[in-house]
Amino acid sequence: MNDGSFQHDADDVESAVWAYLQRCRICSMEELFRHVPAFTANQLFLTVDRLSREGKVVLRYRNRAEYVMVRTGITHEWSYEMSSAPFGDRP
Repeated sequence: MNDGSFQHDADDVESAVWAYLQRCRICSMEELFRHVPAFTANQLFLTVDRLSREGKVVLRYRNRAEYVMVRTGITHEWSYEMSSAPFGDRP
């Protein structure tokens, strides 16, 4: 993540988060931090919160220690994918 010295527009952050979610379908916050490193943790958390409030993503617990985001268009598939081994960058 950057040191915050370069201020990104909220639309840039949302575009980057949405682009990653389009590719991986389901991801944890830790994955998002690793794969979208140009933004601070606060920027990413605020963006995920906004996407959740807008109904574009659903937040779920994968297990007791991991929160994941699921695009709302695929929530019917999430239980299958959540039970699969690693998730993240998928074709």
